[in-house]
Amino acid sequence: MGYRRINTVEELLQNRNRQKIYDAIRRYPGMSFTDLRVMLDIKNGTLSHHLIKLEKEGLVRSKKIGIFRRFYPAGSAMPKDMEEKIIEVILDDPGISQTAVAKRLSITRQVANYHINSLRRRGKLVVRRSGRSSEIYLR
Repeated sequence: MGYRRINTVEELLQNRNRQKIYDAIRRYPGMSFTDLRVMLDIKNGTLSHHLIKLEKEGLVRSKKIGIFRRFYPAGSAMPKDMEEKIIEVILDDPGISQTAVAKRLSITRQVANYHINSLRRRGKLVVRRSGRSSEIYLR
């Protein structure tokens, strides 16, 4: 039997579990799979099945942020990932130090260092040493 496209939102949400999942995502955008599973007390396979259906039908979107996939109602603003935020900070202040990036984004220096090094290795940033500090520029 294959995948059958559901014609209406009402038809899609007739399933009680799917309705609970969709309501939770609308109420708490950005929940992870584990957050949803624990909050709704739904088994892994059941939750996975319904999330796939909700995504295929366009009611829910997901984005991998760090090690977690986060779920959002369709049409809602998706948060920027940390690397996008770091690039924006550097655009606003070319030559900014890693410490200043961390302070501006309210993250630890270690987190800033991890993402800055990742961006540098992929050729998106240039890091110039200046004494004990560094200056960061977009490539």
